[in-house]
Amino acid sequence: MPAALWTGRDADPDRVTADLSGVLGRELGLARPPVAVTLPSDSTGVPAGSLLPPRERFSGMPAPTLCYVYVDARAPRPFELRASLMVGRALVRRSLGLGQLFYAVPLTRSVPARTALSAPRRFGPSSFEGDAGVAGRLNADRELVADANALTPLEAGPDASHSWSVERLLAVEPLPGEQGSVLLLRTLHRAAAHGWSLRADAVLDLAARIEAALG
Repeated sequence: MPAALWTGRDADPDRVTADLSGVLGRELGLARPPVAVTLPSDSTGVPAGSLLPPRERFSGMPAPTLCYVYVDARAPRPFELRASLMVGRALVRRSLGLGQLFYAVPLTRSVPARTALSAPRRFGPSSFEGDAGVAGRLNADRELVADANALTPLEAGPDASHSWSVERLLAVEPLPGEQGSVLLLRTLHRAAAHGWSLRADAVLDLAARIEAALG
């Protein structure tokens, strides 16, 4: 998997933030890239009113987190993204690398309780668990379940000798006091034709299919 890595003079949070915004714009076919800002590592990782949960105290990533890149986009549908930016060294030079990606996508369908993709299974893909009605509708679409599993990898790293475990999180949760719900999804960047992808198009497609499955 091509690493999203910035070294030397490019290892600057402002440069990375601009690059992430540009990648999102290209993936989603936007006329203008969404606005992206940096948030310090000692913050909650989210601004006030965000649908994203506060950042984890222990991320599980193999390098310290320098800062977060936060995006609150309105097109092609509302969504939020928090990207962790890790700091390290490569070839003696300072380097920055892209860590976990955390998406929050508001859904038009309401759910009575949290429903999430289950823990990894030894055989076969994980399925949705939680509210019986919601889980039943989502699990009835085998392709949706397979794509949900594919979007939530359990291991990251450039090769078998340099990899680390990633905790799975893909959940549909009710919005307190409001109609609708929110899809929360933790993922990682992927290989793409021209380097790497934030997989925003796949996340938003999955959100639309979850809405359709919930009727």
